[in-house]
Amino acid sequence: MGNLSQKIFSVAHYVANKVQQPAVILLYHRVTTLQQDPQDLSVTPEHFNSHLAHLATDYNLLDAERFLYHVKNKKAFPERSVFVTFDDGYADNYLEALPLLTKHQAPALFYITTSKINTAFELWWDDLERVLLTPGNLPPVLQITINGQPARYITDTLAAIRETYYALQQVLRFCKPAEIESAMQQLYDWSGKTATGRASHRLMTWEELKAMGQAAYATIGCHTHRHPAVGMLGYEEQYTEIGMSKEILEGVLGAPQVHFSYPFGGRKFLGTKRYYNADSIKACKALGLQMVCANYHGQVHSWSNPYALPRILVRNWPPDVFRKQMQQFFKY
Repeated sequence: MGNLSQKIFSVAHYVANKVQQPAVILLYHRVTTLQQDPQDLSVTPEHFNSHLAHLATDYNLLDAERFLYHVKNKKAFPERSVFVTFDDGYADNYLEALPLLTKHQAPALFYITTSKINTAFELWWDDLERVLLTPGNLPPVLQITINGQPARYITDTLAAIRETYYALQQVLRFCKPAEIESAMQQLYDWSGKTATGRASHRLMTWEELKAMGQAAYATIGCHTHRHPAVGMLGYEEQYTEIGMSKEILEGVLGAPQVHFSYPFGGRKFLGTKRYYNADSIKACKALGLQMVCANYHGQVHSWSNPYALPRILVRNWPPDVFRKQMQQFFKY
């Protein structure tokens, strides 16, 4: 963003915040300690505990029901309102995050990708990391076909392997699920590794998910079945992909699902590639979803679009950094 655009952006938000106090939605993925975290998605339990202590003391933590009330009814939010969310459904959400949320009486909404629940398989970006970045001897060259296009990657050094990992991660996130599955099978065959994942990267079991759904400080929402960038799918494909996760969760939990978040969910795009689009919103409405979160930096006001609410991604920040970030989130 250029200097002029940044100034216009800042002035617009300054005026909006003078008219009405904003709310902020925080986005977490994992709460655990990992040996490596190339996507920077995990927050250690120690840091998460400090985040919650600060939020519980200095901010107004809203649960999903109350946040939905303000969004649906276009009501102004209470001062310094914060809504905590998690994406994907990792087991550590139940095992490590939920006890800390309960300790601080801090509510959170967990968006669940259903295809890998109760399995030994990892989500594809974790699987990509496992194949390429965990110990093992790899061939010096990777030849792979994605979307009918052959590609060649050098993998003869650790630096080259890491470069290949990030390059493939960028390509695959804009692929349809069948193409991702095909690419991963080629990687298994090439590397000699199986599809079985690591216990440290598994998603919840059905029993863990049921227990979380009954917990006082947790609400469950949908996050598609296979975690594609839904904007790369046609309307019917999007309806099926989103609807499948909704149907599965409703069957397991015995409760209507009204919350959804877009996988990846950014507003940035590359050419015709989109993380979500107008068809995504249309499908969510048709499925009866009432509040939908994206993943782009922004504040929420009573006039915000309930089908593309901004969220701010939280990193593994120590207490002092988190405090400064929270101050900035409400100012910018």
